[in-house]
Amino acid sequence: MSREAMVDTSASSMGSRSLLRRMNSLGVLRSIMNQPQTLRELSASSGLSRTAVDAVVSDLSAMGWITAADNALVRGVGRPAMTYGMPQDVGYFLSVDIGANHVFAVLTDLTGTILGQLAGPVSETDPADERITGTLRLCDRLLGTVALDRSDPWAVTIGSPGAIGMDGRVLHFGGTGMPGWVGLNLRDRFAAEFDGAVLVEGDVPLGAHAELAYGAARGHSDVVYVLCGRRTSGAAIVGGKVHRGVHGAAGTVGEMRELKWAELNELYGQDVLSSPRPAREQIFELARSGDPGALAAVDEFADDLASGAAAMSLAIDPELLVIGGGSSPGADVFLPRFTRTLATLCPLPPTVVVSTLGSEAVAMGGISLAAQHLGAILETAVRTGSSFPDPNHARILVREAA
Repeated sequence: MSREAMVDTSASSMGSRSLLRRMNSLGVLRSIMNQPQTLRELSASSGLSRTAVDAVVSDLSAMGWITAADNALVRGVGRPAMTYGMPQDVGYFLSVDIGANHVFAVLTDLTGTILGQLAGPVSETDPADERITGTLRLCDRLLGTVALDRSDPWAVTIGSPGAIGMDGRVLHFGGTGMPGWVGLNLRDRFAAEFDGAVLVEGDVPLGAHAELAYGAARGHSDVVYVLCGRRTSGAAIVGGKVHRGVHGAAGTVGEMRELKWAELNELYGQDVLSSPRPAREQIFELARSGDPGALAAVDEFADDLASGAAAMSLAIDPELLVIGGGSSPGADVFLPRFTRTLATLCPLPPTVVVSTLGSEAVAMGGISLAAQHLGAILETAVRTGSSFPDPNHARILVREAA
């Protein structure tokens, strides 16, 4: 049976018809951002009557949130069905992953559809100002590919190594290089360059955000995410949310030298590998070919990786453990040993899977964070405003709330 509202009308706060209309507008908009739909599909997925959906869609169309297009795939004898979707130019998100040796940026529309991405090298020894200048140049190039500039993104997410405070300041970085980075307020620095909201988060939590939104952790509530690249660290998803901790440092078990995560990729296999030391990819390839030294090195790597993963797993008892980062393409070589070692350390080990998101994970986590920010702003506007905000008003609210 169809309803007139996408909310529980039994709640006392839902007595206002205006509030119900705003709630329905948000629900329909979210559905369309997820996937373009016809009125019939929106009615079926929302439980709203066709009349209620038609009214909400008319409002959202008039405000510029959505547009209609003839859906040739569902043509019938009568009038062709119209599919409602969000125009690409309503708004944009920009996310930037700034590492010790790389900068990677991705641009999307508000639905998360990728419009462009660009990567560039940096050096561990680059001073902070030089690293930021190079990052801004890369962003300008990316925005320019679709005729945009720094005034266009609604939200810009900056991903950085280390623990990030609530104010956007880098509180700690346990890796090497990046002089002048600790203590830098990334939010203030980038807010001076962009018109939109600036969000800042650690690269490992952003990787977990990406897994939760787009990857292996989707649909799971309690997950350990291990990012194993040049540095190795972890993040915890608890109750379906990425857990930051007081200082944004939750999951940084790699700081414990006893777990051997701090320099994991540089130290394993020292006693069995040839000199000069092969690159990580070469070690995995040698192991695949049956090289005894490489196999022994990979076993050592898997055991040390499992020790830190076990520490996190024992702390939160997750249903899933996701391995991501630059070492994940070699999982076919180390995963069997890793899983066995984890099981010896954890009485009730989680299921272990390998991320499929690749090097884009951190930047895509930033897109997810920006989308969450927009969603929270719209929810607040629905509950406290007198009308559903149009895109221009929503953009102002997003900026003011950052």
